[in-house]
Amino acid sequence: MTLDTKKTKKFGLRKLFRPTHPPIKEDDEKVNLSFLKKLATTKKHEDILTLIENETIPTVRDAWIAYFLKITKQSHGKGK
Repeated sequence: MTLDTKKTKKFGLRKLFRPTHPPIKEDDEKVNLSFLKKLATTKKHEDILTLIENETIPTVRDAWIAYFLKITKQSHGKGK
């Protein structure tokens, strides 16, 4: 029986030294559309922005945002 009590004490100390992190708020993950509008330089970028604004499914919207950022990164990298 003494072995079982020692294990629970160690487990209790483990919680003290390894606290869990708070969950990420959804507000922190959202991308500001006004920032994306500043990055849009071509007609293709503007078309993608309209798709992002009108999208209702969050996962599809995130995919469009990732695609938009990928394209703008490539287009800005070519100019340098």
